[in-house]
Amino acid sequence: MHTNLSRFQAFAIHLFISSAILGAFLSIVLFIWYPQPFFVVEGLVEIVWVLVGVDIVLGPTLTLIVFKAGKPSLKWDMSVIAGIQIIGFIYGAHTFFVERPAFAVMYDADYFEVIPSSGIEDARRIDPALDYSSIGGPLYVFVEAPTKIDDLKVILEDMKKGGPGIQYRQEFYKPLQGRFKEKFYLSWELDQLFTDGEDGSVIKKFKSKYGEQTKDFAYFPILGKVTTRLLVIDRDSEAVVDYIDIKPVRSN
Repeated sequence: MHTNLSRFQAFAIHLFISSAILGAFLSIVLFIWYPQPFFVVEGLVEIVWVLVGVDIVLGPTLTLIVFKAGKPSLKWDMSVIAGIQIIGFIYGAHTFFVERPAFAVMYDADYFEVIPSSGIEDARRIDPALDYSSIGGPLYVFVEAPTKIDDLKVILEDMKKGGPGIQYRQEFYKPLQGRFKEKFYLSWELDQLFTDGEDGSVIKKFKSKYGEQTKDFAYFPILGKVTTRLLVIDRDSEAVVDYIDIKPVRSN
């Protein structure tokens, strides 16, 4: 492999290309598949560090170590480094894609539960009105349980045999948009929250940021795979406008 590049030039080029590719991919992850607070509650930080470690740190550093213009085995060495990076990237990308949140589900409670795409058994059973997309972001839904006794008995019998609870049955999901106001009576109140220590500081910053607007919001915990955060929803537009970076606990 013939090249006039120096070791540090090769390192810089490798670092730039790796950073650009990873940055583009993480933009999709953070802004489409895992918009906040999903990224936090699903515990994706560790996987991001694995990707950064392999693609931004390990790959370019190995190039810095082994690269030498005119080296007979240079082509093989660079192929091995590229292979390590590709394997690490595929692992991380696959994990992100398979476990991306599909729905935030509210069922007979004052909180949302995140349902990953891997938990969808049959997308054909999902209400077409949800416009569910395999590559889109998560949707906020509620569970509209069947009203017929016989249908409920069938579900209960299936649950006794180890079947999923009704909140995990996508055929009963309905879009919350346009009906969110029906659930606002379940909203948590900021004054009800346990505010000792760091959580108290976070809530004070939130109140300072929004001022009197805080009265126009509804607040619901969202339960992910790893932790919980507090969603902030505008009561008028029904849009999720923010989240409070605390694990919400009522003080009484």
